[in-house]
Amino acid sequence: MTSKYRSRYGGRCTKALRRCIVALITLATPLSVDVRAQELPGEAFRPITIEEAVEAARRRNPSLQQAYSAIEQAEHNRLGAYGQFLPAVNMSFGYGNSSSGRLDAIGQGIVTSSYSTQLTAGYNLFDGWRRFTDLKGAKLGVVEQNARYRQAEFQIVQQVKQAYSAAVAARELVGVEERREARQEDQLEFVQQQLELGRATRSDLLRSQVDLNNARLAVLNAQNNRRTTTFRLTEVVGSETRVGPTAEAALEINPLPFTRDELFAMAGTSAPSLQSAEAATKAAEAAVSSARSAYLPSLSMSAGWAWANQEFPPQNRSWSLSLRGSYPLFNGFQREVQVFQARARADVAQEQERAAQLNLSSELDGAFSTTQSALAGIDLAGQNVELSEESLRVVQERYRLGLATILELQDAQITLTQAESDLVSRRFDYQLAVAAIEALLGRAVDQF
Repeated sequence: MTSKYRSRYGGRCTKALRRCIVALITLATPLSVDVRAQELPGEAFRPITIEEAVEAARRRNPSLQQAYSAIEQAEHNRLGAYGQFLPAVNMSFGYGNSSSGRLDAIGQGIVTSSYSTQLTAGYNLFDGWRRFTDLKGAKLGVVEQNARYRQAEFQIVQQVKQAYSAAVAARELVGVEERREARQEDQLEFVQQQLELGRATRSDLLRSQVDLNNARLAVLNAQNNRRTTTFRLTEVVGSETRVGPTAEAALEINPLPFTRDELFAMAGTSAPSLQSAEAATKAAEAAVSSARSAYLPSLSMSAGWAWANQEFPPQNRSWSLSLRGSYPLFNGFQREVQVFQARARADVAQEQERAAQLNLSSELDGAFSTTQSALAGIDLAGQNVELSEESLRVVQERYRLGLATILELQDAQITLTQAESDLVSRRFDYQLAVAAIEALLGRAVDQF
């Protein structure tokens, strides 16, 4: 027993009597076997900060690479839309070699060779404003994909912060269980002294040993959970080597500097889910205008220059210039079908934008409410820890005087351990809620 408990409870028994009692308990129950929690194998990992974890995930996460590829594809689509405003230029050349049935002076067949080269250019003068609507849709496509990339990026950041906070919380829970084990060890030693002084029963000693064994098992489970969280963090980060939080990492509590209404106002301008949905809706409306352009006539112009001869280089030259127009009178209702499909896609995009707004409001309100309840819960949980510590001290003193039972002492131990665990859980919930708010807003809350 530690000096703290010697001074508190008093009494010192002879070594011989203590050895006899411990031997008797060992023979009486298998639960008295020493199962002290040892550090589980495979605990080594490379410690990284939360900033390093986020940066590594941005470089390595596969979903972000896919989102970036979508941006590149959208940019090339925009380049193609710009290209529709430029003329098309083609160059062709040919060579031919053939024989005729006629014979020359020495009786051989006449062989004829031909060479030709042609340069043509064409320009679409009018196509019912299709090029303009296609360009508008391509630009909006780039905006949409950039917003989707930001949304995917902050979803990854959210996952990293959640995994990192879970690893820190798991480490703190190991400390909670280790403190519980230390208290149970002191309690067992104290009950042994009380038994020697005739103030406790053998049943009290057996119960204390069972509590100590359960505490050691809880430490083993907490250590296993801590190891599992580091593997989860490694997976989210995308690291080839196992990583974990640094020793200085903690579940810091920094209250949000914004009200609920301020967060909603910021979400309306910065939320990537809304930006991508709005861009998709506008692009769908542009596609409707592009489909309607099929009802308008088209006008194109082409010009060319050609060289041809039976000798090389060809000497015969010719040029051409043409102006063509067309108007589709009837094409089997294809225009009507295309307009209907484009209109239907635009309607779906509008509903998706509305759904995104409703979902954002719901998710943001829920995350903000969680932060507020977590902050209040942290204060209450901290008070519960202090009260539980004092309650345990009082029950221990009452037990020493014979005014409390071992069950009351066990309840006080359990209450203190639960209060410490609740405090860690509340701080962890707050970290999760803040990470969710940042993912919804598309930026860190300290960047506004």
